[in-house]
Amino acid sequence: MMGPMISTANDRGKGRQRQAILGEHPSSFRHDGYGSHGPLLPLPSRFRMASRDTPELVAYPLPQASSSYMHGGNPSGSVVMVSGLHQQKMNCSRVFNLFCLYGNIEKVKFMKTIPGTALVEMGDEYAVERAVTHLNNVKLFGKRLNVCVSKQHSVVPSQIFELEDGTSSYKDFAMSKNNRFTSAGQASKNIIQPPSCVLHYYNVPLCVTEETFVKLCDDHEVLSFIKYKVFDPKPSAKTLSGLLEWECKTDAVEALTVLNHYQI
Repeated sequence: MMGPMISTANDRGKGRQRQAILGEHPSSFRHDGYGSHGPLLPLPSRFRMASRDTPELVAYPLPQASSSYMHGGNPSGSVVMVSGLHQQKMNCSRVFNLFCLYGNIEKVKFMKTIPGTALVEMGDEYAVERAVTHLNNVKLFGKRLNVCVSKQHSVVPSQIFELEDGTSSYKDFAMSKNNRFTSAGQASKNIIQPPSCVLHYYNVPLCVTEETFVKLCDDHEVLSFIKYKVFDPKPSAKTLSGLLEWECKTDAVEALTVLNHYQI
């Protein structure tokens, strides 16, 4: 059974129509809850930058959303390099949990020669640009991420070693069911936005309560949320969805990184 997934949400007003976020999300956000259910992700925000600053990224692969494309240049590569990763708390799966909000993830490899740095091969160059736009300078576990386009064209599984948490420094996610841009139809439901202090959870068993989430946070050593909301499920529903709000964006991003896709 797939566990909950997380995303960030800013605008939480009731009764306002909203587009779905990443993954199999419903197309409207009502005061009485969502329609169908899926993973944890950020919700659409009224604070999103104007289109003149950052084009709205909805379709896939959205070549018109690429800055290099708009300026007449060739699209950048499909590998992103991220440094500033906490060496004790970050691994391949946690990198995936964060970066999968912006495109498919093919491979993740931590660099043996540069501690706290990883290469992430994404589905295409536009996914890389979305990740760079929204994740560069984000603070995570007391360190600020530096996310940029890598000169490498692909991630090669060489110099594999054991990370400090005992997991492998390399992992292939090409066949992961948690990738959210695997078809044009699925990708068209995804709304790309920056992290915020509110996460949307879904695909959660009916037996899960607020106390369950509190325990998950405690067990995984992330700060707990300050507000909890569950949407009223339909009579035929087999899962729950709702919102969790943290004190600040950093706390929410850390919870998403650790708990996204967690199996309950």
